[in-house]
Amino acid sequence: MNLKKIILFVFGMMLLTGGLFAQVDKAGAIDTMYLEPYQIDAKNWAVNVSLFNDEEIIAISLPVIFSAGNTKIVSDSTIFKGGRADHFGVKIARADTAAQCVTIGLIWALGGSVPPIEPGTGRIATIFISTLDGSDFSAPLKIDTTTTSPSNSLQMVMPSPEKEGDPAEEVIPFLIIKSPEAKK
Repeated sequence: MNLKKIILFVFGMMLLTGGLFAQVDKAGAIDTMYLEPYQIDAKNWAVNVSLFNDEEIIAISLPVIFSAGNTKIVSDSTIFKGGRADHFGVKIARADTAAQCVTIGLIWALGGSVPPIEPGTGRIATIFISTLDGSDFSAPLKIDTTTTSPSNSLQMVMPSPEKEGDPAEEVIPFLIIKSPEAKK
């Protein structure tokens, strides 16, 4: 009797969990965002933001927080020129000096006349960082993603793969932060 219950239980569990193994990943490979900091000179650093994606991307939210020990630093500018999102209709980099962070927001086009980011690999933007008082900073630059007001977190949006008119889908990319390269 106990053997029948065990077999029935195992068979029931297989039926209940079998659907989990049949799921298909609609997005394909794992999309990956790269943050690559490097030192320009004694007072300035930059962070290249790069992306690998295997589907079209129509929007990106990337909040980045940074620190350099006790030295107060700020994102003084961000460029998109020459990057994979250069053609996007909305390109925003909102710096928060008090929190030592910057939030990058990209939206392809509200009217739909601009193409999305095509599948591939390449630079999206470059963030430039300097000290608030213009002094040198030798402490290593530390960077990470964060959440900024009002609830901006690392995420991307791809158009619905099903059919046009369906809602877009959120994609959370894997984040790789490369070791800072100091100027030699």
